Amino acid sequence: MPNRFAFFLLFLLPLTGFSQIFGGNPAKTRWSYFTDQQATLIYPKGADSSANRIAQLISRINARTDSSIGVKRRPISIIIQTGTTRSNGYVALAPYRSEFYLTPPANPFSLGALDWVDQLALHEYRHVQQYSNFNLGGAKIFKFLLGEQGQALANALTVPDWFFEGDAVFQETQFSHQGRGRTPSFFNGYRALWDAGIDYSFMKLRNGSLKHFVPDHYELGYQLVAYGRDTYGTAFWKNTTSKAAAMKGLVYPLQKAVKQETGLSYPAFIEQALANSRKRIGRESAKVHQKPPVVVNTENTVFTEQGDLVYLKSSYRKIPSFFIQKDGVEQKIRTKDQSLDHYFGYAKNKIVYASYRPDIRWGWIDYSELQLLDVRTGQQKRISHKSRYFSPSLSVNADSIVAVHIPVNGQQRLELLLQDGHKIVSIPNIGNFSFFHPVFWKDKILVVAKNDRARMNLLLVDIPNGGFTSLLPWTENVLGFPTAKGDTIYFTMSYKEKDRIMAFDAGSQNLYLLQSGSDSAYTGLYQPAVFGKEIVQTRFTAAGYSFRKETVDRENWLPVNDLSVDTASNFQVHSLNDPVNALTENNDHKPYIIHKYRKTTRFFNFHSWQPYYEDPEFSFSLFGQNVLNTFQSQLYFKYNRNEGFKQLGYTGIFGGFFPLLKGDLNYTLDRRGIFENRTIYWDQFQSSLGFTIPLNLSKGRSISFLQAGSDLVFNQDNFKEPERSKLGTRSYWYFDHDIRFSHQVQQARQEFNPRFAQTLHLNFRQAISQFDARQFMETSDLYFPGFFLNHSFVVNLAAQQRDSSKGLRFTNDFPFARGYSSENFYRVIKWGINYQLPIIYPDYGAWNIVYLLRVRTNFFYDQAMVKDQQLLPGVTQKMFRSVGNELFFDTKWWNQLPVNFGIRYARLLDEDIFGGSGKNRWQFILPVSLIPAGINAKRSLGF
Repeated sequence: MPNRFAFFLLFLLPLTGFSQIFGGNPAKTRWSYFTDQQATLIYPKGADSSANRIAQLISRINARTDSSIGVKRRPISIIIQTGTTRSNGYVALAPYRSEFYLTPPANPFSLGALDWVDQLALHEYRHVQQYSNFNLGGAKIFKFLLGEQGQALANALTVPDWFFEGDAVFQETQFSHQGRGRTPSFFNGYRALWDAGIDYSFMKLRNGSLKHFVPDHYELGYQLVAYGRDTYGTAFWKNTTSKAAAMKGLVYPLQKAVKQETGLSYPAFIEQALANSRKRIGRESAKVHQKPPVVVNTENTVFTEQGDLVYLKSSYRKIPSFFIQKDGVEQKIRTKDQSLDHYFGYAKNKIVYASYRPDIRWGWIDYSELQLLDVRTGQQKRISHKSRYFSPSLSVNADSIVAVHIPVNGQQRLELLLQDGHKIVSIPNIGNFSFFHPVFWKDKILVVAKNDRARMNLLLVDIPNGGFTSLLPWTENVLGFPTAKGDTIYFTMSYKEKDRIMAFDAGSQNLYLLQSGSDSAYTGLYQPAVFGKEIVQTRFTAAGYSFRKETVDRENWLPVNDLSVDTASNFQVHSLNDPVNALTENNDHKPYIIHKYRKTTRFFNFHSWQPYYEDPEFSFSLFGQNVLNTFQSQLYFKYNRNEGFKQLGYTGIFGGFFPLLKGDLNYTLDRRGIFENRTIYWDQFQSSLGFTIPLNLSKGRSISFLQAGSDLVFNQDNFKEPERSKLGTRSYWYFDHDIRFSHQVQQARQEFNPRFAQTLHLNFRQAISQFDARQFMETSDLYFPGFFLNHSFVVNLAAQQRDSSKGLRFTNDFPFARGYSSENFYRVIKWGINYQLPIIYPDYGAWNIVYLLRVRTNFFYDQAMVKDQQLLPGVTQKMFRSVGNELFFDTKWWNQLPVNFGIRYARLLDEDIFGGSGKNRWQFILPVSLIPAGINAKRSLGF
């Protein structure tokens, strides 16, 4: 039964896998706050107006009687983050809070024309409403048993993520004249599948694929939510989700609730909903009984001065890289640095784009830096440092650059720079616009702008005074990607429920719709580029973004006379016919009383308790975390399978300044060791105080982290008889020094290991009182490409040496040869080789419970060499070798929870003298990846 299996998942999934950034803001950041009805807004200097706007919108939403989700409202703290260049927001349990990332997305087609702060408030507050009303019945029991993480788990198991996000997208659409539900690009995924005649199973639509394109749960969820509202009324989803969250019916509670409310089986409801959506936003096409296409994205195609094509190319098997195509022959220029979008500018054999770079220390601070790439040599240089530039473009002669600058305070402006990054001029933003995709045209700047009413236009901006001329009427349609050829400006605009290529004749001041062969497709056309009589445009397909060249034929241009006739559409969703425009309602309110927010507010804030197992330890922990996430603490119990000890302790770490400070207190029962050739047991008290320095060294194409720290530890051993008479009660101090380093290149979707990566862990412990004890351990992993694409060759190296005295033994954490039992040896060296490869991508599920994305395998050989005169008297060196295979299954449970597990078979080539019998060993394993998996307790805006 699904919900019984949930208790097993508690041991498989670290519920904090997706956590708030710890200590991510500089210590000098000063926070203010105010409380308005159901929300407390916490924000840094410069975000006052955004905080006020968010509070007003939340107040307007709460002023309405909501029969679509329920009337319960749990007060929430909303933290506004201004230092990151990423665009997102989330609401999370454990602890309960929300964070808004205020930098807007650089591509207007990603989320539509709605003002970014408004969209955050409308979308994210819906998640607050959901969580407030989903704490009932079975979910309430889970919360009682496990705290806030219990509710997060219960809600994730019973209410699908497609409803959470689809319902939030519906709210952002219903409470405005825009939102993603009125944006053609939002439906590109399903339109692409329908155009190609592809008919995936519902489980594949829910869980995705590692080999084929599958639209995300936002797009799926919106269609199902809209159909439910249109067909069965506003209260339909309130009734179904409340029954599901309450676990009324332990097996498939949502499916049962849907059947109770509609009289249809769940599969029939889904089929009817998607069929209805296809009639509204798609079109009929013959089903194709062949394998879906391989995904290869070719984006932002531009012409060179010679008529060659330059573009960005990526796939599920390869990371994004720049290419040039000459006479049909494709040549790679360079792999692209980490970036937040794929837009770039080109001129005179130069490419300029914005790359992403995190701050070396503070996780909530990152940068968007300009990179200049030479197409002929592949050489690249960074021309802006710690900047916040977006959508850069080169002048015709490539001697200057224009880019959108979005400072921390959010006041956007256009800036001109030289090739070396030196700023020429900062153009005033007279209209307080948001800007997208600026380009040089004649002696002015041509740019897409959005005003404070969330309407868009094409502007000609004077240099350097910022005066502007509107080329079009202000419209709710989304615009982007302008380019000019002579007196004609080409761009993409949403028009008549599609994203289309338009042309504006600056001489006649006429606007035209370009009809072409590509226009017959139902997905959007983007990023036009013109050379001579040829135009190239990018279209989204079931195989990803692809470009097509056509002839520019003015005879097929249709005049567009009035943009106001066809503005943002509701795509025939009848429940949107009378939108509630919460953005423009009058809402008189008194000025908020502003207070200083103390970083010690609710400092401990215990919120959840959790069992967890990671070989060789089982633990049960009580978790605490303050809202700003500058202090985390944990009260815990542990059981170690290797040594058989039990431990009770408390640990805390403070990240309010640099370095991080940490401390720990614990008492251990039944420590185990070898004394005078026999096993003895003792109890141990331990306390520690230390620091750690986490550094993010990522830049360019590399993702790198370095963490160094040290702990001063006090330890007292309490022996039992007869050892107490011989050894007494011992207390001692020791240092525990630790260094961890990891480096990897970017990974493609199908790469379970990076092609190149290195990890290194150094640990040194040394007693400084009573004993002359010490222990050094080194482990490292080296990742290399295999013989074929997405194969991986991994070398494991490890070494440990301790002192030879009989007094003190530090804990044994050494990764011994697989299959063998291990002791704390005097000296041990281990190396292993692994060859990992995918076997099959089944994309197959059963019972709406488990879905299998991939099966992969790993062939390994391990060899450990041990030297220890006490444990192995008379033996100079003992060998422990094993060979075997690991079979891994990458799965999803309940259509959303990722669980990766495996089975290991090890054949021992030497005797296991410290435990076990026989040469054949089997083990159930949970692989540890570079990025741990977990339940996503966040509900975010997403892309």
